[in-house]
Amino acid sequence: MNHKCPFFIALLLSFALLSHSAYGLTVSEEKKYGKEVFAEVARSATINNDPYISIYAQEIKSRLEDIAGMPFPVVLTIIESNTVDAFATVGGYVFITTGLIGECDREEELAGVMAHEFAHIKKRHIAKRLEKQKFINIGMLATLVAGMLVGDQAGSAVATAGSASAQALSLKYSREDEEEADKEGSAIADRAGYGGLGIADFLKKLRAIGGDKFLPQYLLTHPYHESRIVTLENMWPDSKVTVNTAFFPYVLARAKLFGKVHGPGIDEVLVNRYLKDRNDPVKAYEASLVFSREGKADESIDVASHISSPYRRLLLGEIFVNAHRYDEAIKTLRDSRDPAGMYFLAKAYEGSGNREMAVATLKALIPYGSAYPEILYRLGMLSGRMGDHGQGFEYLGRYYLAMGRYDIARNNFEKAISKYGINSYQAREVMKLMDSMEPKKDAQK
Repeated sequence: MNHKCPFFIALLLSFALLSHSAYGLTVSEEKKYGKEVFAEVARSATINNDPYISIYAQEIKSRLEDIAGMPFPVVLTIIESNTVDAFATVGGYVFITTGLIGECDREEELAGVMAHEFAHIKKRHIAKRLEKQKFINIGMLATLVAGMLVGDQAGSAVATAGSASAQALSLKYSREDEEEADKEGSAIADRAGYGGLGIADFLKKLRAIGGDKFLPQYLLTHPYHESRIVTLENMWPDSKVTVNTAFFPYVLARAKLFGKVHGPGIDEVLVNRYLKDRNDPVKAYEASLVFSREGKADESIDVASHISSPYRRLLLGEIFVNAHRYDEAIKTLRDSRDPAGMYFLAKAYEGSGNREMAVATLKALIPYGSAYPEILYRLGMLSGRMGDHGQGFEYLGRYYLAMGRYDIARNNFEKAISKYGINSYQAREVMKLMDSMEPKKDAQK
């Protein structure tokens, strides 16, 4: 895939889905187009499937969103990609790559990037640019977007044309957009307890990584970084982080280990780092994950059992699940209130054959279903296996809705209504979900 493409995908799709009169987008139009952009990106890109990364990022999002005064509910999606980028599109949809998360040393950097994207939405930077543009042929843009997402030789040629077309339409953020997003975004981050310098620190790091010859993708889609860094540092001379960010290093370890393609020597490097400093809890966690992935259950459990951290039981519980030692996992995680810990507890109950407790635990995690749709998928599959087919189809429908697969979601919802009985309370609730979906969305594909 052309490494300069990700930012343009949502923008091109936004153009493709506009009507002939693309001026003065209403809030409902922004929501509609944003949902369609999300569906295309979700179908074409790989969404991250790690519970810690997905849920923890969602909690950062919620902390920011609570005080941001956003015009739309924010939908955050973590894309599995080595590309270092983040972008926002109309209707409140924000995409961040695991490559970007892996480059953050501290939680406030990720929060700063996220708040910056929130500010682009709040100030309607994308929508205002769309309002100035004329209608673009839908078929042509669909081909361009498909080419960018496929990544083969034919797709690369189309992707290059797509990027050139996007640049010709002046779709990059302007200096004014970036300065306004910096001002608003850093204020959001500061009010949320992250201080105002997270985005500046991240920009400085990317500048150092890139040197004189290479700019990471995020600096290409979010330009003018030099002057922005100076302005932000002058704006927040006494910025302080007041929220607890102690767990972020463990999330970062997963992003680096699971979220990036790496050679076979990296696992050995991580183990050797641990052997040189066995008292470092993050290095111990990295080593235990490496051993677990290699099938060395005893070594993995031994290392995780000796992690000197308040999160030891949470981290050890997952290692027990990976080793299929479900009774020990249940004992370790039974009192966990951490959503990721509860997810692994549900897996342990399922593995031990206690489906009732697995379902009950997963139901407590339904509020996290949009952040980590695998919760909904497991709940749907388990419910079906236990004979509750209405609930099974409903939660499978919710899963596919969260994944942007509206056609499959609708099919499962219809089956759920049939199983529940059309006049039942459950069926009426499912109908409300169906009403939130775009009518005849899939017939247009």
